Amino acid sequence: MQIAVVTGGANGMGRAYSIGLARAGFRVIAADIDEAALATLAVEARGENLAIEPMVMNVVNEADVNSGMQNILNRHNQIDVLVNNAGGAVANCRLAEMSLEQWQAHMTLNLTSQFLCIRAVLPSMSRRQRGSIINIASTSVSSGTTAALYVSDRPANLVAYVAAKGAVVAMTRTLARELGSDGIRVNAVSPGFTPTERVRATIAPEAITRMVDDQAFKRPQQPNDTVGAVVFLASPASRFMTGQNLSVDGGGSMGL
Repeated sequence: MQIAVVTGGANGMGRAYSIGLARAGFRVIAADIDEAALATLAVEARGENLAIEPMVMNVVNEADVNSGMQNILNRHNQIDVLVNNAGGAVANCRLAEMSLEQWQAHMTLNLTSQFLCIRAVLPSMSRRQRGSIINIASTSVSSGTTAALYVSDRPANLVAYVAAKGAVVAMTRTLARELGSDGIRVNAVSPGFTPTERVRATIAPEAITRMVDDQAFKRPQQPNDTVGAVVFLASPASRFMTGQNLSVDGGGSMGL
């Protein structure tokens, strides 16, 4: 059975990826800092007889990432798939009002965490001459629009978050070139605006409506809408794909 690690794997879209990959036949290690959500996911997995193992991991802590990945390798001898999902907006303020600490926090959570996780799995993947790395980015990189743009009369457009996700796309493409000779595929999936429970708690309903109006499909995106792309890139069906960025956003960024 192939081993897939999903960071931020117990909540929101990460939870959907964990369950989707397990249903597709992977043994999934759901790595998350939220212990309560991990416990809930474990109960659900047992009820459906899914091979999901919870793991507490802080993806912005280098030692935690290194020890966590090593523990997985000690138990399973391999990591076949890494889904770098953990991330999110740290602060919602205009760039001129943003502190250096807030800017750096966005970079650490959304970009540096992916670097740490990738670096930790590469030795094992390189030795085995195979592996699939899937970095979660965002179609806001193409559109330049986030829901935060519509929340008030003085919009704050999550510039730091989008900048970090843009760097994720760039890292994906350059790393794919670097790792091709090792048989390792590196791709990205860019979801559109997805109003998860956490997002709905912070974003006004009218902002969600505005984002949906920009899409070809006139309904809010759900976490499960992106699962197929992740499973595809994890599977042998995408064995000759690398350096690609798959946009899954209901047509919100067509042509951008």
